[in-house]
Amino acid sequence: MKIEETAGKGSILVVDDDPGICRILELMLKEAGHQVVSCQTVSDALELLKSRRRYDIVLADLKLPDEDGFSLLGKVREMDSSIVRIVITGHVTAEHVISSMRHGAYDFIRKPFAKEDLLIIMERALEYRRLMLENLRYRRHLEEMVRAKSGQISEALDQIKASYQFTLEAMVAMLDARERELSQHSQRVRDLTVALAQHMGVKSPDLEEIGRGALLHDIGKIAIPDAVLQKPGALDADEWDVIKNHPQLGYSFLASSSYLKTAAEMVLSHHEHYDGRGYPRGLKGEDICLGARIFAVIDAYDAMRSRRVYKTFVSKDEALEEICSKSGSQFDPTVVEAFMDCRHRIEELGHWQ
Repeated sequence: MKIEETAGKGSILVVDDDPGICRILELMLKEAGHQVVSCQTVSDALELLKSRRRYDIVLADLKLPDEDGFSLLGKVREMDSSIVRIVITGHVTAEHVISSMRHGAYDFIRKPFAKEDLLIIMERALEYRRLMLENLRYRRHLEEMVRAKSGQISEALDQIKASYQFTLEAMVAMLDARERELSQHSQRVRDLTVALAQHMGVKSPDLEEIGRGALLHDIGKIAIPDAVLQKPGALDADEWDVIKNHPQLGYSFLASSSYLKTAAEMVLSHHEHYDGRGYPRGLKGEDICLGARIFAVIDAYDAMRSRRVYKTFVSKDEALEEICSKSGSQFDPTVVEAFMDCRHRIEELGHWQ
C-alpha cells in the first residue's frame, strides 16, 4: 500500500462518461478548494492513477464505455487501497450496494446531486482516509518496535489494540454524526450492553468482546448512501432492502480480523429475533450469540427512550411494558428477566430525559 496524503483539501479523480457531469463535479469541487482531474473511461483513469500524481478519492460512475465502474473500483483497491472509492449512480439498489462493497466502495453520490451533499461526503471521505493512514502508520511503527525489542512485545500489542479501538470508535462517531438524531447512540448502547452482560455474569474477556460488538453494531451503515440513510419519508422496497443489508455489510468489514471475531458475529446477528423471525439469517433461540441477544434488548429500549423527531417519546413504564411484551418472541426471556432485575441501573446509565 502506498501512503501519501494531500495537505488541506483533497486530490480527487472523477470518472464519468458524461463530460457535462465531469464539468459540474469539477466546478463544485474546485470551488471548495479541492484539486480535481476528470476522465471518461476506465483505461484513462488507470493511466492517471499510474502517474506521479497521488489521489485521495476516486469518484466513479457505474456505467463507463470500456468497463463498468465495479471493475474500476476493484483495480483502484489493488493499486492503492488507501484511496477512498465513491460510486456515482442514478439509482441505488441492494444489488448496487452489495457489489460496490465487494469492490471496496466507501459511499454513493446519487444523481442528481446537490453541492452541499457532495461536499459533506467529500469531507467525510477525507476524514476516513486520514484515520486509515494514521492507524496504519501507528501499527507499522509498533510492529517495528516488536521486531526491534522483543522484550516489549506485550506492551506493543496492547498499544496496537488501543490503536485499533481508537480508529473503530472514530469511525463509529462519524457514523452517528451522519444520523443526526443518534448522537452518542453507539457509545451509550455499548455501555448499557456491557452493564447488562455483567449483571448476567459475563466475565472478561467475553465482556470486552460484547462491548466491541455493541459499539460496532451499525458499522455496516457506513456503506449505506445518505440518500437512503437520511431519507425523511418512508423507504420504498428497494431502499428497505439496502438498509437490511447493513448487518452483512458490517460483518464483511470485521470478519477478517481475529481481534473482532466475536464483534463480527454480534454485528451480523443484532437484528435476529428469538422466535426466528428476524434477519438476515432467521436464527432462532440460542443459535443467536449471547451478545446479540443481550444487545437486542438494550437497543430496543434505547430507541424507545431516546427523543427522535420522527417518533413519539415513550415513557420508562411504557418502554418496559413493550420489552416484556416481546419476551419469547423478539427477545430472549432470560435476558428480559435480567434486564428487569437491573432496570434502575440501566435507566441511570442511559441519561434519557
